Amino acid sequence: MRQGVLLGRTEGLRPSVRHRLERLLHRRHPADAVADPLTLQRLAAEGAALELPLSLLVDDRGLPRALWVGELASSREIQERLTGGSRRQARVERLLTCAGTARQPALRPGHREGLVALDLAVRRWLRFGPQPAGGGHQRACLWVPSPAAEQAWSCEREGELVELCRLDPPAAEERTREVPGASVAPEGSEARERVLLLVLSQDELPRALERRLGELEGLVRSAGAVPVGVVAQRRSGASGGALWGEGKVREAALEARRLGASLVVSDRELTPGQIRQLERSLALPLSDRSELILDIFAQRAASAAGRLQVELAQLRYRLPRLTGRGVALSRQGGGIGTRGPGETQLEKDRRAIARRIDRLRREVARLGAHRARLRQARRDACRLALVGYTNAGKSSLLNALSGAQPGEGVLAEDKLFATLDPTTRRLQPETEVDGRQEPLLLTDTVGFIRDLPPALVEAFRSTFEEALDADGLLIIVDLADPSWPEQLAAVRSVLGDFHAAKPARVIGNQIDRCPAEELERARALEPGMLFVSATADLGLRHLRRELRAWGEGLRAVTGSDTVSMASRDGSAARRHCS
Repeated sequence: MRQGVLLGRTEGLRPSVRHRLERLLHRRHPADAVADPLTLQRLAAEGAALELPLSLLVDDRGLPRALWVGELASSREIQERLTGGSRRQARVERLLTCAGTARQPALRPGHREGLVALDLAVRRWLRFGPQPAGGGHQRACLWVPSPAAEQAWSCEREGELVELCRLDPPAAEERTREVPGASVAPEGSEARERVLLLVLSQDELPRALERRLGELEGLVRSAGAVPVGVVAQRRSGASGGALWGEGKVREAALEARRLGASLVVSDRELTPGQIRQLERSLALPLSDRSELILDIFAQRAASAAGRLQVELAQLRYRLPRLTGRGVALSRQGGGIGTRGPGETQLEKDRRAIARRIDRLRREVARLGAHRARLRQARRDACRLALVGYTNAGKSSLLNALSGAQPGEGVLAEDKLFATLDPTTRRLQPETEVDGRQEPLLLTDTVGFIRDLPPALVEAFRSTFEEALDADGLLIIVDLADPSWPEQLAAVRSVLGDFHAAKPARVIGNQIDRCPAEELERARALEPGMLFVSATADLGLRHLRRELRAWGEGLRAVTGSDTVSMASRDGSAARRHCS
């Protein structure tokens, strides 16, 4: 009974050739030797006749599990076929490959073949040529995984094929030793996706690169995965559309196998062509920074409005990236009216996504008009918008200033983009006299980040309008983060892109967690900064008095323009949402 399957380049094989190849899957290899020499001789004869490499995968019982025709190219296809239809799930232990030509036997594995063998967790890899050399000698090489080797494979022994076939297989103790791709996951991360970070540095200072890398790690953790390693390259420019060099990409592919990573994340946005090229070289799925941020937003979206805007942003991002995402997206349609040149399935999918985008844009426009009416109803009160870098403490400060009880305020977590929907609360009065004054409203907005994806900015434009329409802006910075000046510059850059010419005050948060010299640095860089700690209740009373006095001054200046601003509100909302 045949134990294995025939895979690879099997299309076009004559029935007689297919039958001979399938017969090789009936032959069992001895348990006390590497391989059966007679089976390898027949494998070499078939490889020479086809002029193609042939690889036989043998499990720990000596049973052939698969015969791959051509160069090893896909570990996923092999693993999917090996996991089905077997009563005992035995793992692949030996790989027997006949490759090359009579003049140049390919005893050294190629880069892509080496990656496939690592994914299969092969313990022994025997490679030999299809025909013997002069004198009847047939050279072979036995390879073993080695984390220290450049290609993660080292030649354990080279010699005659028959001699290497008679060697004893590895002992039971060797079978359990650590190999690339089998590293132990940290405690508590078994169910979390393991991610390798791919970073490109272009004439950056080490401190700036470290901050950018720390932000990327925070994004990965916020998405629910765990970063396990970093591969960085310093390049002054790209050549031929390739951001990373070929050698660095090979290093990243091997590092991913050593660390057991199942996903590679780039620190910058990539074109569809660059993603396809890198995925072929890495033999792993790849995500760029924009896709990572969109995934975080999809997890955080709790309201119907938030989910609507996230879906619009994701469709805008994915529409130009449909090309090459699978054979199913390039087939012709079937049925009457679709024969001939017809319309490809890819074109149908693009048209369906375009219709969905148009529908979502109309929904987002209605959402913007609804929020404009809500803002119109709050014209009589002074409105201040809390803006700032993501995870700077805006939600915590809103809860503290509004006097929210534990469990009743806005969600405030130590995560990037913990909240998406704008939330408005009234400033808690200090005394009964303050409660009889004109109310002051505070609005929490979505956090900013460096190089915010354009699709995300367009989809969340109606949310950003809460900050654009406020009487004043409160820019929150986290003084416990040494890179707060760069984050403050990024926030002001985003506000400038939205043409938000509103009066602004800078508030330094987390003063209980920053050193004293950081406060002196903040006073020098931002003389008018207000210092508080939302979690430790430091400086909040002084901040309330300052905000109320500043709000009264803003209303005194803008009070005469209230009527004209209200008349322009509807047209401005329609202009921003279009």
